[in-house]
Amino acid sequence: MRNVVTEYIEPVAHPTLADVAAIAGVSIKTASRVLNDSVNVAPDTAEKVRKAASLVGYRSNRIARELRGGALSNLIGMVISDLANPFYAGLAAGAEKRLSEAGLDLIIATARDDADRERALIDSLLERRVRGLVIVPSGEDYSYLHVERKRGYSFVFVDRPAAYLDTDTVLVDNQGGIAVCLDELLKQNCKKIAIIADTLNIWTASERIEGFKRACLSRGVDQRDIHVVTGIHTTEEARAATHSLLGSTSRIDGIIATNDLIAMGVGELIHQEKSAIRVVSFDHFPSAELFDIKSLDHDPQRLGRLAAEVLLKRIQNPTDTRYVTEVMKLDLHERAPHTQKAAANG
Repeated sequence: MRNVVTEYIEPVAHPTLADVAAIAGVSIKTASRVLNDSVNVAPDTAEKVRKAASLVGYRSNRIARELRGGALSNLIGMVISDLANPFYAGLAAGAEKRLSEAGLDLIIATARDDADRERALIDSLLERRVRGLVIVPSGEDYSYLHVERKRGYSFVFVDRPAAYLDTDTVLVDNQGGIAVCLDELLKQNCKKIAIIADTLNIWTASERIEGFKRACLSRGVDQRDIHVVTGIHTTEEARAATHSLLGSTSRIDGIIATNDLIAMGVGELIHQEKSAIRVVSFDHFPSAELFDIKSLDHDPQRLGRLAAEVLLKRIQNPTDTRYVTEVMKLDLHERAPHTQKAAANG
């Protein structure tokens, strides 16, 4: 048996402005002026202060400096459902890139579709004096943000509208996108079509189901030939739902997956069973080509960038009551030529 010797390392306190001033032989006020890039300091004095700061590893508290006098920070908060979901990861990446171009930093928090947790996260971010919030809503009432807007905070809601709050919103064309999916399956001569969606209390799932029903009606699809499956939240549940459809007597020959996680589960099962069922996904996802699944050009990074653009405009005038709703139109995702050729040869 080996003896493991552990050494306790005493935590080192963060160097303070007083430490820098003492080493440089100047007053704290002079050290502060140098480190805040004031020009009213002699060059040799400024050089001594900077060398002292470097020696002790001093970092100025930028947030405290920004908040002095009641100002907001240069931070933007983003509240999403689950960062492990590729859609939300892409949304955050798109927003972060645009915000960084504007000199702002993004903080991401995950609500896990829990309204109470979301409220706590929003309160926490506002306490940190973020300049604005990008929110993918999980709650049912956002009226509490009215007063926060009067205090200078800016908001944009993404993917779903905010309940009980007039605000800037960035959405995708859910019903139009589903109609494109249906048209693609009809073009492939599918006669019996199923749509698989999340729980209907999620606004996007409800919108996509409604869009599916309307599109079927306007295109004369027999109601007896369509199947609606809801309450599917994970890839495993999507696999199980697809397995049930394959084993039923309905003879489904086309499936619309309403998000990327569902599409991955459907694709895995169809590929495993070597089924000829055609699949179209509302979201594009990395393995779509592998499973020969067509998808919409629902690029979450494009959506995130659009949300950031709307927020940046709102930051210029947080209390303006003229709110905008941007709707991102969708079409079929264009595959790269070599991918199309490989699929044809396969």
